[in-house]
Amino acid sequence: MGRSAIEARRRAALEEGNVGYLARRQEIIQAAKNVFRERGFEATLRDVAEVLGTDRASLYYYVGSKDELLQEIVREALARDIAAAKAVQKSKASTPDKIRELILSMVKSYSDNYPHMNVNTEDLRRYSHEKSDWAVEVITQTREYEAIVMSILNKGRTEKTLRRDLPVNVSALALFGMINWMHRWYRPTYPVAPEEIARTFAEIYLSGYAATE
Repeated sequence: MGRSAIEARRRAALEEGNVGYLARRQEIIQAAKNVFRERGFEATLRDVAEVLGTDRASLYYYVGSKDELLQEIVREALARDIAAAKAVQKSKASTPDKIRELILSMVKSYSDNYPHMNVNTEDLRRYSHEKSDWAVEVITQTREYEAIVMSILNKGRTEKTLRRDLPVNVSALALFGMINWMHRWYRPTYPVAPEEIARTFAEIYLSGYAATE
């Protein structure tokens, strides 16, 4: 069967939304996540197929490429990140404690979703110039997350638990820059636990940004 015919079957199956088909597709995505984590994004579809005990050709009925697998993994991770940020936003904790929770959730996301979030961060600038549905979606999700963080920081300024003499947009960029730079050095073998990384980041950030009596 030609590639175009397989693609047509895959699109039709996705539109139909059969429970069994979607469950198998999710199983493949989860297997790919584990393979990429263990072997890096250099791993191939053949590696994923071997883990599942099938052949690479069989995967094409469910996913079109390794890039599509990455996109699905990142889409799910970003959705979880947004849900976590919204939960922090709605909590009754103080703004500094909300920032600590945000930082912990971001660091944990890098750790739990390695190397997918690393690849996503490296490619984010390229996405911003693309017009594909995937590029639009990931940029929209990123902007939604940024808006939640900005809302939390602005509330802290209003409540005077954060400094008001520092530009909030620059302060937000400092927070994102600190976390996103992890793609340059974080690996699962890094000798410091994600929780300790998050605590360190929070202490450094709030030491300069939290308001003092």
